[in-house]
Amino acid sequence: MLTCRDIARTVSSEELERAGFGRRTAIRLHYFMCPPCRRYAAQIRAIGECARQIFRNQTVDKSTLERLRGALLRAANPDGKGTA
Repeated sequence: MLTCRDIARTVSSEELERAGFGRRTAIRLHYFMCPPCRRYAAQIRAIGECARQIFRNQTVDKSTLERLRGALLRAANPDGKGTA
């Protein structure tokens, strides 16, 4: 059974997109039983969509995007586990 911490790490990383059927099923089951994780996932999706809308028409060099991505991953995983 996945814990809330597992869910938070998964939602905050790109792992969810690469997850197989079994992992996605376990995540959905956790969401069904855990309204706070369901809300957290919805908030992360909303933040991501807002960021995409804000930056959609902006031109930013690739190195800046990579630095931002790295900073976000470090913030999401302060213990260093699961970083890409």
